[in-house]
This record gives sequence, structure tokens and C-alpha cells, in this order.
Amino acid sequence: MEHVFKLPKEYSFEKVGIKGKTFETQSLSDKVEFNIIETETGHETKIIEKECTFSYFILDGEGSFEIDDKIEKCEKGDLVLIPNNTPFIYKGKMKLLLVTVPAWSPEQEETLN
Repeated sequence: MEHVFKLPKEYSFEKVGIKGKTFETQSLSDKVEFNIIETETGHETKIIEKECTFSYFILDGEGSFEIDDKIEKCEKGDLVLIPNNTPFIYKGKMKLLLVTVPAWSPEQEETLN
């Protein structure tokens, strides 16, 4: 069983102003997912995640998160935690590590605008 996971060379997804690479960790755990997210401007839509807690660690850049209608600035080195069932959107040029618990799936997410 693998315990070291290499950053994927190709992007796993591209949508609403973001693109990302998903680490293939399902063989070790289906309870968590790890993604590297890159954005030039931010996430273009406000969403609510029904199942997952999202944890964003800012690897590079700066921006802001609007979480439950409160805007908070963030920069390299900051950790942003978003509990499930909390509406959010983010703006800025950033590279982020996104950890989702449990692992994310599309049917868990609702677009609000």
C-alpha cells in the first residue's frame, strides 16, 4: 500500500475560475481528500457544501474568503476552515491546499449564484 503520493502532473479538474490536481489517496482512505487548487481570480460562484468540512491552506498568493456573509482577508501561510452547510466564495490569485473531510463528491455541493 502506498503512503507517499506524488503531485499529479495533469490537472484533475477545471471549473468556475479554478483548476486543481487531486491526490489519488482513495486506496488509503475514503474519509479525506487532498487537492492543490490554483486560481488567478477566485472561485466564480458561491457554494454550500452539504457534507464536507473544507480546510484551505494558502500556499501562495493572497485574497479573501466570504464565509457566511463575512469577508476575511487571507495570505500565504493562513489556514481557512469552512464547516459543512456554510455558504462561501473566495477571490484572489492563490495556490491552495484543499483538504476535505469526508472526501468530496459533486452531489454534495450546491451552487448559490
